[in-house]
Amino acid sequence: MSVANAQLAGSLFDLDEPPSIPGSAESVHTLQLHQLPPQAQDAVKKMLAEVQAPEWSEAAIVQLHWVLLSELKKLADPETPLEEKIDTLDWALTSPANDQAPFSFASCVRVVGTSPLSPTAYFGLVDVDELRSWIFVNARRWLRETIARYPRWAQDLFFSDPHFAAEQLSANPQWFNEQIRRREAAMRSAAAQPDLFGVAGDTSQDQQEAAWTLI
Repeated sequence: MSVANAQLAGSLFDLDEPPSIPGSAESVHTLQLHQLPPQAQDAVKKMLAEVQAPEWSEAAIVQLHWVLLSELKKLADPETPLEEKIDTLDWALTSPANDQAPFSFASCVRVVGTSPLSPTAYFGLVDVDELRSWIFVNARRWLRETIARYPRWAQDLFFSDPHFAAEQLSANPQWFNEQIRRREAAMRSAAAQPDLFGVAGDTSQDQQEAAWTLI
């Protein structure tokens, strides 16, 4: 598990824990392609496919850095899928040991802020640690706003053990959706079975909890 994953799983939902910058110089990890946001992965794959093509210009490479940073805008949108937010947070909050890697969060901030080919107005070098701190402070709220769009039982499930849920999401961004689909399938199956002691399809809270244990 990366340092970013450890932070997502262990502290984003600890309301009493003061915000801190993820990562340490003691942990060195390589930034993997799958750690980038989905759209960024597609852009990198396209770049690699065209790496020998003369039309892949410096301006296009700078634009790719901007595309990566643009993913941060989606964090504040409650309708952004939970798995996309986890991917983006995992990329942005990775260990500072990765900051020199191509297309890392720090590299994107530096290139977009200083290149004359950047699509944004010049803003120069900024403190990447301060940016990470701001993202970390707001990450809980951004995740909660998306989770609030799920059924109430799914919200209760997530917050009954948010550390476990966040850890599973870091390992498999589709984990929560998979659990919801399995739970709903189990409830539909239970509703279709005749109840010998009551009305068919009537499920109690205990039955719902029992269905979750099957997941």
